[in-house]
Amino acid sequence: MNASNRLTDVTIFMSSIALSTALSTGLQPLLPYFIRGLGATVEQVGLVLALSRVMYLALSPIGGVLADLWGRKTVLVISPLVAGVAYLLLAESTDWPSSIIPLTLIMLPVALTGPAVFAYIADLSSAEKYGRFYGLYFGVVNAATVVGYLIAGPLVEVSGYKAVFQVTALTLLLSAALRIALKETRTRKDYTTMDLSLLLKSSVKATSKGPLPALITLRSLNLAQIWVLTGIVIPLVARDVAQLSESDLTMMFAIESIVFASLSTLGGKLVEGERWFLFIWLEIVLRSLSVLVLITISTWFGVLLALLLGSGLAIFIQPFVDSRTSAIVNGSIRGGVWGIQQLLYNASIIVATYGASLVWDTLGYRIAIWFTMLLVMFMVPVFYQIRRRITLADAR
Repeated sequence: MNASNRLTDVTIFMSSIALSTALSTGLQPLLPYFIRGLGATVEQVGLVLALSRVMYLALSPIGGVLADLWGRKTVLVISPLVAGVAYLLLAESTDWPSSIIPLTLIMLPVALTGPAVFAYIADLSSAEKYGRFYGLYFGVVNAATVVGYLIAGPLVEVSGYKAVFQVTALTLLLSAALRIALKETRTRKDYTTMDLSLLLKSSVKATSKGPLPALITLRSLNLAQIWVLTGIVIPLVARDVAQLSESDLTMMFAIESIVFASLSTLGGKLVEGERWFLFIWLEIVLRSLSVLVLITISTWFGVLLALLLGSGLAIFIQPFVDSRTSAIVNGSIRGGVWGIQQLLYNASIIVATYGASLVWDTLGYRIAIWFTMLLVMFMVPVFYQIRRRITLADAR
């Protein structure tokens, strides 16, 4: 693929990502508000959010292999179509149990498209530029999410959740239409001569070699901690403790996303350098401080500061892990490996989400916040293992 075609595909791809992300990600912090409004307890909120990821958990490896077997484009186009229909169903939910199936269907295409997205990014870039490409991707995602936050909060207060879900469905359908123009990065020869079972075996085998097990573990802990903090703990602290409105919460998330989008590309570049480990340490320290802030300052300012420290400045670990993984894994099984990663980090999210909500209902919200700190602590020995393996590899 020449430079001109690559630029065109990057532009189309990133534009479609922005469309599909804007509200579908922007309304995520409002889901605990929505489910609580349907009469759920905190534990039931955690149960709904955890169960909604079971389909994601089951199909993640298959989604990655399908991206290798059928090509990236097919998966990328079909996924937002299914998600759009699911959001229309969610708009009709009347109690918390009725929200489980639509939320599960929403996660179904995410399971399929997640590995394809990361594999497509890797296909469009080169090994020495993986970090900055992933930084660009996360920057686009968060910039689009800012728009979603700014729309979602006021729209909920004026028109209700039904309107938010319907508008989200429309943006997803538009994203699917735009992706039809993408060029397939896998040739017909690449994916018609491959065997599904062989791809799965090759992908599993690849994830057990070198630093990949530690990289995948760090990715799982990293995303689980961020998700639990921003997806359930902070929204419920904002609603039940700080008594913040939907627009208050989404404004905070908009500010956080602006910070992240402004710094994510820089973070991707910095972890490409020799002192990458210093920046990983910095993020771990900042994430620890976010937990302490949320425990001690449960006000508008405290929630915002915890969000910035725990997510807005989380710009190093994710691009480091993703760029290192892409550089190690062969392109023919890249989608499968990403699928296995998706499975493992979603298993972590399911356990951590329900665990945090159960702790909240039984021991109180402060202990639930401390619960998220355990995930940060578990990241430390894994980080040491990665650094040791990379240092040994460089010495050779």
